[in-house]
Amino acid sequence: MKRTVFIFILLAITVASSLMVACSTPAPVQQQPAATEVKTIKMGCTLPFDNSLGMDTKKALEMIIPEFNKNGGVTVKGQRYNIEPIIYDDKYTADGGRAAVERLVNEDKVKFIICQVGSAPIVAGLQVTEPAKVMVMCGGASSKIIDPVNKYVFGTATWRTNLAPLFPLLKKAFPDAKTMVNLSPDDETGKALAHDNEKIATAMGIKVLDNIFYPRSTQDFAPFATKIVALKPDIMDYPGAVAGTQFGLQFKALYEAGYKGAHVSPMAPNPVEIFAVAPKESMDGMISVISAADIPNPTPLAQQYKDAWTAKYGQWSNASLNWIPAFYAFVEAIKKADSVDPEVITAYLSTNGLSWQGPSGSGMLVKRPDFKNNRFCDTCASLDFGIFKGGKYEYLGTISAEDALKANQDSFGGTWK
Repeated sequence: MKRTVFIFILLAITVASSLMVACSTPAPVQQQPAATEVKTIKMGCTLPFDNSLGMDTKKALEMIIPEFNKNGGVTVKGQRYNIEPIIYDDKYTADGGRAAVERLVNEDKVKFIICQVGSAPIVAGLQVTEPAKVMVMCGGASSKIIDPVNKYVFGTATWRTNLAPLFPLLKKAFPDAKTMVNLSPDDETGKALAHDNEKIATAMGIKVLDNIFYPRSTQDFAPFATKIVALKPDIMDYPGAVAGTQFGLQFKALYEAGYKGAHVSPMAPNPVEIFAVAPKESMDGMISVISAADIPNPTPLAQQYKDAWTAKYGQWSNASLNWIPAFYAFVEAIKKADSVDPEVITAYLSTNGLSWQGPSGSGMLVKRPDFKNNRFCDTCASLDFGIFKGGKYEYLGTISAEDALKANQDSFGGTWK
C-alpha cells in the first residue's frame, strides 16, 4: 500500500513538473506581417519634344516624381502608391496627340493623363480618353477642353482665366492705348487664345485691328512684323506663343521693323532664351504674367523648386511652371477622393472642386457657367504680374486665386464656385 501511494505521488510530481516547465517556456514569437507592398499608379503624359514648353515639363516631371516617391508617394486607404510617369512625344499636333494617347490608353493601360501642354493634342486625345473613362488633368487654352460633353477632363492651366485680371493692368499702365494686334500660332491653341484675348480687349475699349496667324514652326517673323508695323497698333499681343526662342524671334523682328508700342502676354516669357536671339530693348513695355519663382519674395515651395531645378539642370528655366500644376492637383485629388479609381476621383472633383498648392502658387477648380458647364472643370489660380523696363522685370503684384475667380465672374458672369 505504501509502495502504491509512493508511486502515485511520484507520478503526480512528474506531471506537475512537466506542466511547470511547459508554462515557463516562452511562447513562439508571432511573425510580424511583411511591410505593405508599394503599388504603382501609371501616369501618362504627352508633350511636344521640339520646344522648351514640352521638354522643360518633361524634365520637371523627371525631377519631382522620383523625389515624391522617395518621400513616401501617396497613401490611399492604408496602401502606399508610387507614381510611374510614361511620357510620349505628341509633336504639338492633333494626329501626334491622338497617336500618343492611344498608345498610353491601349498599350500602357494608363487611367490618368496629366500635364499635357497643347490644345490640339489634348482635344484630339479626348476622343480616346472620354470613352475609355481615363481622367485627364491638362493645360491647353481651347474651350473645347471644358465642353460640357467631356466628363473626365479638368483644365489645370490658367489660359482661359488669366486674361480678366491681366488686361486691367495693361490698361492702367498704358491708358492711352486704343488698338491692338494679335500674333498667334495657326492652331487650336493660338486661335482659341486670340479669340478670348480679342473678347476681353474689346470689352475694355481696345480695338483689335487684326488677328495674324503663323505656322507653329515659323522662325522668320520679318514678313509678319512688316505687316504689323504698317497697321500701327498701340499694343502687340502674343496669344499662344512659345515662351522662349520663338518668342524672342518675334520681338527681334518687330524691333528691327521699328515697332515702339506696348506688349502684353498671358505667357510668362523665358528671358534666357529670348535674349539669346533678341536685344533686351525689344521687350520693353511688356506687361505679362511672370513666374512665381521669379518674384521678389517667392513662396518656400517656389524657391525650393527653382533651387532643385538649378542644382539638377544648371541654368534656371521657368518654362515648366505653367504646366506642372496638374501634377500637384492630381496628387491632391487622389488624397481628397481617397481613391485611385478614375471614376471615383472624377465624380468627387466634378461635384466638390479642389484646391492645391504648388511651385506656381495656389490653384482651385472652378465651374464655367459661361460655357454652360456647371461641374468643376477649369482652374483659377494665383497670378504674379510684371512689366519689363530697362532690361529687367519690375514686379507689379500678385493676386490670389479667389481674386482671379472674382475678376472672371465679373467679366463673364455666373457663379463659378
